[in-house]
Amino acid sequence: MSTRIETLMTLDEFERLPDDESRTELVRGRLVREPPTGMDHGRLASRVDRRIATFVEEHGLGEVFIAETGFVLFEDPPEESTRFGRMAPDLAVEVVSPSNTAVEILDKTADYLEAGTRLVWVVEPTRRCVTVYRSRNEIRLLREGDELEGYDVLPGFSLPVAEIFGPSTGAGGTSSEVSK
Repeated sequence: MSTRIETLMTLDEFERLPDDESRTELVRGRLVREPPTGMDHGRLASRVDRRIATFVEEHGLGEVFIAETGFVLFEDPPEESTRFGRMAPDLAVEVVSPSNTAVEILDKTADYLEAGTRLVWVVEPTRRCVTVYRSRNEIRLLREGDELEGYDVLPGFSLPVAEIFGPSTGAGGTSSEVSK
């Protein structure tokens, strides 16, 4: 499970934290630390990222960012940042980690959608499925026999869900984002 530090922190304070090489996020002012991911996670995340990045580059659709890229989805009060993009990605891909709770993933998905992300894919390694969110009301569960589509965010993109998991993938956690 990820660890949430309950002391509220500003974006400026977050940016000044020493780099201790742990994965951290600032979620609505709260510092969230994630344990490091493993090899199975890296393999699965790489499969998804590679397919998206290739498609985006071939079709001139924008930029692809890996999990460690920070995005400022909400500002209260507005603060300046030179490290993080001030935008919601058009597509966010969350790979569920054993340390994530269902509530954490649902909250993160809701935050992306509220901030303007048009498509969220939640990849669940233990269940070998992908939940697709186009809005809070338009949700679709895809299994290994289904095709993941890019809709209007990545027009023409499709990826068999089975190809994401492959024969030897275990659990892990990360995210990728795409912005046009």
